[in-house]
Amino acid sequence: MTTKRAVVYTRISQDREGAGLGVDRQREDCQALADKLGWTVTETFVDDDVSAYSGKPRPAYRRMLDALASGAASAVIVWHTDRLHRSPRELEEYVDLCERGGITTHTVKAGELDLATPSGRAVARTLGAWARFEVEHKSERTKRAQLQAAQAGKWLGGQRPFGWRFGADGTPVLDPLEAEAIRSACDLLLAGASLGSVVTRLNGSEVSTATGKPWNYTSLRQVLSRARNAGLSTWHGEVVGTSTFPPIVTEDTWRAVVAKVSDPSRRQSQSNRARWLVAGIARCECGETVRSATASDRNGRKRTTYRCRASGPGHVAKGAIEVDEIVARTIVARLSRPDALALLAAPDEPGGDDLHAEALTLRGRITEAGESFADGLITRGQLEQITARVQTRLAEVEAKMGATARGSVLGPALAGGDVEARWEGLPMDQRRAIVRELVTVTLLRTDRAASRRFDPETVRIEWRGQE
Repeated sequence: MTTKRAVVYTRISQDREGAGLGVDRQREDCQALADKLGWTVTETFVDDDVSAYSGKPRPAYRRMLDALASGAASAVIVWHTDRLHRSPRELEEYVDLCERGGITTHTVKAGELDLATPSGRAVARTLGAWARFEVEHKSERTKRAQLQAAQAGKWLGGQRPFGWRFGADGTPVLDPLEAEAIRSACDLLLAGASLGSVVTRLNGSEVSTATGKPWNYTSLRQVLSRARNAGLSTWHGEVVGTSTFPPIVTEDTWRAVVAKVSDPSRRQSQSNRARWLVAGIARCECGETVRSATASDRNGRKRTTYRCRASGPGHVAKGAIEVDEIVARTIVARLSRPDALALLAAPDEPGGDDLHAEALTLRGRITEAGESFADGLITRGQLEQITARVQTRLAEVEAKMGATARGSVLGPALAGGDVEARWEGLPMDQRRAIVRELVTVTLLRTDRAASRRFDPETVRIEWRGQE
């Protein structure tokens, strides 16, 4: 029996693939094999919670290769071949190293791998190919099971979702305080509040995130964007069924909120700090939006003006106070009219129930197409064609379901009482949201020969939709 200096390599992945033995058990079995062969183990290399299939670096494996290349050992003992490789690329590198150094590989479960001969290398490559097939097949089964669970609305695990608790039997139930925080946040956003102002309100309340940390833009956006809030289940971002979690808001509300928080044009700073009504909303004649800026008059007194963002001559510069007064007066007058409630209706849109029914039907068609493909009744090309057509229509329906912002934005100003008083009592971000919803404001240039006094006629206000 030849005495060899050997190294032991053990690995176990996070999902406990293969036999599921821990690294300590593998090490014990490998040491027993070394004793049986009369080999001396000089070092043990351990990769714990690292998969050979994922392609992620295996630090201990790389150190073992370096040790073998330096001649520190001439043999490797491993529990099974799949502990070493599940990637053909890695296997070929290992084969080359063993050929050059005359290195012997012995396994507890599969015996010796003679990589010095064509037949031995063929066996190693075959074992590696089957090991990779096993993992890929297992991955397909796992994904399919997760998809089925998602379609059934089941919980796939992870951090407890904010808004719910789990009962003694594992059934999700609403957490009253957290669910109300979500409803309130949705109402505020749809009424025109900024993400920043909602974050500030939440951090000033007794409700923290599910992990106990303070709220920020990212955590709030993630919580409000979840389809689960509307009682829906998703798979890779697509709604695939009804969730087992009881809904907190309606689907219409959820889609409207998602449209708000995902809009790249929304301010990322706390727009409750905005001081001027139409800054960034009103436009110059050239089409560019205006910004607020500080200017000095002939007497050195500072005043705020709206200036076009474009540079060069021929663009507007108007007093912000005067422009805001005209816009506010026009909107308050319109909201004070007896027919103001008509503004809450979105014209020419199907009813909510009709949209919900159509969305459910379309999602059902996508699910049926997937099942038909799985059963071999249609080809992949047919599946892709059906899915594309249905998803196009579904996207249109879902967009209409989310078009509920108008009523939410105008509601606070129309909720009874003196409209002007209610307008003055609204935070600036909500007043700005009402402006965006109802009108377009264009600032016209003033003829240089005209009086330097402010001309109200140079503020053009046009109503969106209904007047």
